[in-house]
Amino acid sequence: MRIRLPDRRSPGWWRKRLPAFAVVWAVVVAIGVAPIGLGAVTPAVAAGSSVTQQGPLVWLPAESRFGDTNGSVTVAQTKNLVNQMVHVSWTGFTPTLSKAGDSWTAGPDTGFNAFYQVRVYQCRGTDPKITDCYGSTLYNADAAKGFQQPRPQPGTTFPDFPDNHTLSVTGPDGSGFADVQLLTAAESPSLNCDDTHPCSIVVEPNYGGNALGTKTKGVVKCGDHRFDATDYNVGSDGVLREGVNQTLQFQTSEQCAWDLRVVVPVAFSPTPTNCPASKPAFSAAGLEPAKRAMDQWQTGLCQASDPMLVTYGYANGDQASRAEFLAGTKDLVLTARPDGQSPPSKPYVYAPVVSSGISVAFVVDADKSGPQIRDMKLNARLVAKLLTQSYNARTDVPSVKGNPSCIFDDPEFQKLNPAPFDGKGAWPGGCDSSQTIPTVYGGISDLTYQLTSWIASDPDAVRFLDGEYDPWGMHVDGYYLRPAFSGYPVDSFIRQDGSGFPDSSNPAFQTYKQFEWNPLSTGIKDAVRKIVQNRSSCVSTDDNGKGGHDPCVPQPVGRRTLFAVMDSAQAKAFALPEAQLLNAAGGFVSPDVPGFQSAVADMTVDPATGMQSLPYGAPDTAYSRDQKAYPLTTVDYAMLPTKGLSSDKVTAMTRYMRTVTTGGQVYGFEPGHLPPGFLALTGAQHTQANDAIGHLEAQDSKLPGNQAAPPNPPAPGDGGSSGSGGSSGGTPATQAGDNTGTASGGTSGDLSAAGVAGGTGGAAAAAGGAGAAAAGGKAAASPTSSGKAIAAAPVAAGTPAADRSGSARLLLPVALIGGLVLLVGGPAALFLGGTPAGERAVSGVRRLWARVARRP
Repeated sequence: MRIRLPDRRSPGWWRKRLPAFAVVWAVVVAIGVAPIGLGAVTPAVAAGSSVTQQGPLVWLPAESRFGDTNGSVTVAQTKNLVNQMVHVSWTGFTPTLSKAGDSWTAGPDTGFNAFYQVRVYQCRGTDPKITDCYGSTLYNADAAKGFQQPRPQPGTTFPDFPDNHTLSVTGPDGSGFADVQLLTAAESPSLNCDDTHPCSIVVEPNYGGNALGTKTKGVVKCGDHRFDATDYNVGSDGVLREGVNQTLQFQTSEQCAWDLRVVVPVAFSPTPTNCPASKPAFSAAGLEPAKRAMDQWQTGLCQASDPMLVTYGYANGDQASRAEFLAGTKDLVLTARPDGQSPPSKPYVYAPVVSSGISVAFVVDADKSGPQIRDMKLNARLVAKLLTQSYNARTDVPSVKGNPSCIFDDPEFQKLNPAPFDGKGAWPGGCDSSQTIPTVYGGISDLTYQLTSWIASDPDAVRFLDGEYDPWGMHVDGYYLRPAFSGYPVDSFIRQDGSGFPDSSNPAFQTYKQFEWNPLSTGIKDAVRKIVQNRSSCVSTDDNGKGGHDPCVPQPVGRRTLFAVMDSAQAKAFALPEAQLLNAAGGFVSPDVPGFQSAVADMTVDPATGMQSLPYGAPDTAYSRDQKAYPLTTVDYAMLPTKGLSSDKVTAMTRYMRTVTTGGQVYGFEPGHLPPGFLALTGAQHTQANDAIGHLEAQDSKLPGNQAAPPNPPAPGDGGSSGSGGSSGGTPATQAGDNTGTASGGTSGDLSAAGVAGGTGGAAAAAGGAGAAAAGGKAAASPTSSGKAIAAAPVAAGTPAADRSGSARLLLPVALIGGLVLLVGGPAALFLGGTPAGERAVSGVRRLWARVARRP
């Protein structure tokens, strides 16, 4: 055995080794910042976009005076905004109180019970009047008259979209927050917020004040707080909405609250609706879950110095889009599933463009205390219970007799999600299943097929769907048993149970369950809109007097029990909580970048198509052992024709694909970049995409499965981050319109991976971790009863993927050199330049580098 003797270093040895240490440090840090597949990548935020402004002096109700300190308001994102949620928070505000002066512990109150609440508006312009603010008492009224005018006529205050103003409370510590849905000109033409018309967010604290003119002959005196929490309730939101100056007949009492407003200007990003009108370069359609990425890519291209217009539609459904592509009526289609025709009716190949996930979003308020719950765990059986109408809202509907009234009463849910929550309440009680069945898109979609395939691969869910009672005695709704129902997986949600109480004298109750769940026909975006507006997809059993039934009314904040199924990008854009889902290895995982990375690293490759997917139901795979993999991760592919295109379309489509697979893989909010909720291509996927784009450009009649696919099994080390611009927090790729860099095969002005710098420090430490099997992971169980659904679940051919290095080997030398120059040369010049020690250090670095460079 070789024994190494201690190194007898002389004092000051470290000074002699300083240049070597500097080189090693540069290498280590360079690896950490290199935008290559070395581990988890955190999506970028809008750098420098958060704004904090001073608020009003705090009002001290107990002392009937204003305090000596000002509050502050922070808007988390103020640039590159689209139709999305924005987080607004404040500190140093007057706490919300009850009329008795106690801390208000419930949610916002639109009546006369809570005092000193906060309204948040989206308003026209950067110096808005009360008449510019959507949801205010005087929106769209006569701006010249200010507060001294009648209330606007019904139908004029909200002419083009439901009210998006938010009412919120302030805690005992003076802090509070609100998530506000911002509307672009496409949603609200009257607000008209877009890239050329800036708008603002207004935070309006209601600290009371005599806006009613009570006992002052109608004169508004905001310094008069005698009536804040008396029978006049002028410090409540109810007075803001309904208060009338009886003397002068002003139809609003919002003036005193408005005087304390904080205005934060916000800037909106261009969207595809802002693209110049011209003929599209080619026709594209496909997946609705890819829409947010497509929007930013389309906008980046049409804003380039050499603009190119690309339109994208998804209204006909995923299966119909594939059919249109094969029929030649669409030039490019995005898909998450192979078409399945063998042989294909036309030559084409699949090119990966991005990965994402399916989210089960929820908006649920805790019982009694009312805070919104942000964490939830669900397994496949619980999701199956929700989607099969198996909860019993009314007493003993025959098809669900004996079952819990809703998911929060289900012992299985309670076991996974114990309460209370830090002593602040419990899961909602006395709930109604019609208010908890998820709002879903009812059309044919790849999203639905993957979600139900995941359910169909879970042994516990399969047994439940086959009619076996769960351990707590709950059974599936009888209308979802075979042969009445074909079973999962399905590619569209259809209500199976329209039963009720056959002996009821009320016809609506005879068919009660047809009202509780109504899958939407208009798309995922409408499912998002429902949950953002605090609505479920249920319909009232009461006749509306017109021979029909109205949608269920919105649930009040503090008593919401809502679920919806959507893509992860939509969930993140609207700041919706997303459930952690149980994967095959027994881990509960969130739909985020690390969960997506692990799942993509576990995917198998179908040799017939080259497409990757999770091997649901397959035992002894990387996925079945990986507790970190999000189970509803999916890869989106472009179907690219390899024969029959005109030369102009070949040029345009090649440019488009090279753009979105390079600069389009950089995380960010700017046009052309990749928004939150997506995962950039891995190095191996980028290689496959480049190969497919080559066949598109060559029009060589290649077919699915003939193009290069990700290695199967892949090369080790390639995590789920992009080898071409999938960086985080660094300098974005070349912006559209710049001429500083172009993608390979692209045109000047395209987004490019060239110039991408920066990344997440410490990425090297996570290298290879994305797809590694979790220690102690539980192997996938096998069903113990006959489960046709398991056999029907899609199990991708091929062997499970391992970790991969992808293009890291090619980028590493560049990263090392860049790190050396930036991280050694910079500090040396700053701290040692002009000194003898600095000269010796730099000279030593040069000599060491020369020796390294001379080695073969």
